[in-house]
Order: sequence, then C-alpha cells, then structure tokens
Amino acid sequence: MALVVFTPSCEDARGPVAPRFSAIAWPHEPTGFVTLSDYGFDDPFATGNAVPLGDGWTLYNPNGYATQVTDSGAPLSPPNVGQWSYPVGFVGGDAPAVMYRDLNGSRREMYFGYDWKASNPWEGHPTGVNEISFVIAQDNILVVEMNGAPGGPYHLIVNAEFTTSNGHLDNSTGEDPGARYLSGNANGGNYVVTPGQWYEIELYFRMSTTSTSRDGIVRWWVNGTLVGDYSTVNFDVAHAFDEFHFSPTWGGIGSSKTEEDYFWYDHVRLSVP
Repeated sequence: MALVVFTPSCEDARGPVAPRFSAIAWPHEPTGFVTLSDYGFDDPFATGNAVPLGDGWTLYNPNGYATQVTDSGAPLSPPNVGQWSYPVGFVGGDAPAVMYRDLNGSRREMYFGYDWKASNPWEGHPTGVNEISFVIAQDNILVVEMNGAPGGPYHLIVNAEFTTSNGHLDNSTGEDPGARYLSGNANGGNYVVTPGQWYEIELYFRMSTTSTSRDGIVRWWVNGTLVGDYSTVNFDVAHAFDEFHFSPTWGGIGSSKTEEDYFWYDHVRLSVP
C-alpha cells in the first residue's frame, strides 16, 4: 500500500488540487456546548482490529488501509491527517477502515464538525453513494455522504436512515420509513463538492419530541455555508445516539474500484449540551 506525503503546494498523488480552504474552527457550534472530542489525527495508525488512539478514539483497521500521513495544506490542524485508501479491486458496500468513538452516553442533541477531502480523480460508486461519516443509534443512523453518479457532479447530502416516517420532508427522496436522503434546501440548494478540495463539514441535530411530532432538527453547513435546514424531522425517540464513526463506505452493494482512491480527514470536533 502506497503512502502519500503532501508538500506545501498541496498536491495529491495524482495532480494539483484547488487553492486551500482556510477553515474557521467550528463557527456553528452552539453556544454552551461541551466538547467531547477535539482530535487532530496526531497518533500513528497501526494495523489491527481495535487500535487505541487519543481522545477516546479507536481504529478498526484489519488491512492497514487507514494511515496517518502529512499534509502541510490541511486547513485546520496540519500537518497530520488521516488517510483512508481504496485500493484497486476494493469491493463496494464496505469501508477501508472504521475510526469510532463512544459519545459517553445516549445523545438526543449533538454537534459535530470535521475537515474532509476526496482524491482527484475519484471513482464514484454506480449507486451514487460515497459515505463519509455516521452517527449511530440502535436501528438508526445519520449519515453524511457525497452523492452523485460516477464522474459527478457530487453533492453533500445527509441520509436520515430511521425507523420513523419522514416522507413529508420536502427536498428528500428514498424510503418511508427507512433511508431518507435529505438534499440541500438552503442558499440555492445542493452544495457541489469537488474531489481534490478540502471542505469543512458541520452538522447539528436535535431529536424530535416523539417519533411522530415532526419537530426534530437536522442542519448542516459546508465551508460555513448553510446547506440543509430541516426542522420537521421524526426521530426514533426510543433510541438515542451513542457512537460517532468515520466509516467511509463506498456504495451501495457491488462493483469494485478500478483505480486507487483516498479520503482524508484533517480534524474532528464532537460536542453536546
């Protein structure tokens, strides 16, 4: 497996990237929230099934596809970043590795933010699904993903995969109940993400009062711009959220990579009331 080392010109393994984005640390974190984690990927990533990292994180990395590399152009806390590699032949429906953290309790309200980049070129999955991060509850997940047909354009959307009914949500598609894809509905709609560029992603959620009350919130920003603002979401109130995962699943089931691709993460922040 090849390691990629970045230079001040901020080139990835296959060509120059766009001018670097200068992140502002968590501008939409709610006032008064308490930090659970503020982690800069400063620990070496070993191969193994339960590799302990700093700040409460654990790494499931049986194949060694996740590594710590350096990127002096990382927007928030250079030079160390986490690199997830998708080698040629990597099969859809799985993640190269999973970095996860317990949320120190059951969370009904939460904020998270991180800096992320996909390699350029990027071979998208035929289903259009390229998942980036997860918040996990029993039988329910909230997923940030890069969505779009192979070759793009790609949009930054959120998948509310809940046991509750959310077919009433405008600008959403999918199952009801089940995987419900929330598209951008603010500031012009869907936010286009371009492989090879860094993005700061922030998301805030608050669970609904009941599973049918339509008063839950899912709100996310990219590079400081509000992209999605949903305030009538039904959450499964019987199951609050208890883990955060970087489990960047490619797909969708089926297909395999014909090129080596990468995701990179620069920094992550988790906070709660």
